[in-house]
Amino acid sequence: MVNDPPPPAPRAVSPAWLQALTRLAGRASLGSALAFQAGVAVVVAVVVATLLVWLDGTSWPVALGAGVLALVPAVAAGYAALHLARALAQSSVQREMLMVDDELTGVSNRRQFLRLAEREWSRCRRYGDDGALLLIDADHLRRINDSMGQRCGDAILMEVTRRVNATLRQSDLLARFGGAELAVFLPHTDPLGALDAAERIRQQVASAPFRWENAHVVATVSVGVAHVHMGQAALDGLIQDAEAALEAAKEAGRNCVRATPIQPRRSGETRSVTS
Repeated sequence: MVNDPPPPAPRAVSPAWLQALTRLAGRASLGSALAFQAGVAVVVAVVVATLLVWLDGTSWPVALGAGVLALVPAVAAGYAALHLARALAQSSVQREMLMVDDELTGVSNRRQFLRLAEREWSRCRRYGDDGALLLIDADHLRRINDSMGQRCGDAILMEVTRRVNATLRQSDLLARFGGAELAVFLPHTDPLGALDAAERIRQQVASAPFRWENAHVVATVSVGVAHVHMGQAALDGLIQDAEAALEAAKEAGRNCVRATPIQPRRSGETRSVTS
């Protein structure tokens, strides 16, 4: 397993006035933008004329003429401010997209997955529904990186992600959990169904070698399976169960599926599932 990527840098918080201007620019139509600039220009012209009359004793006609001349830089400044605000709005949208997708694999990143999985886990607990978490580790990816290069390792991880995704339903949540690990939350899935899904993933990844330049690279995955149960006080409990199952799969020689003991979810309910 490769080292986990460093945690993301803290997100910079823009001043409240800049956030408000960015939102306004993103929503403003062309007509309202032009009206805004015209209003700014008129205000500047009036202020300049008034200051000339009061402070310099200039007559109103001359002062108004000077104010009109001040319209040019005022309009230019207004246009520049509006253009900047629109650019900030666009970059803000792009940053939001980058915050939820993993740059390499294109699936959700860990932060986005935890947010969505928390919602699904809470729903399972509230309504007594089934749900499961799979943690998938690309076996010996560090060894592949060392022997064939980082580009090869990245290509394999992307292909593993593609093959995993090909086995999932539309409602399943897939994310890069960190390093060589992927995570899948399976809503409406009982323990046996989760084990079946994990085995399909393992077989799909191992079904054919990965082609890299002039070489064929054999890659496999280890999968840990955990099911939502009443003994979990939070989503972290489900994650810890899946991590323990994944560690058991690695200790068993990798390229296999292991599950934590299935806990009863209701009083008197028992389940016996082996992996």
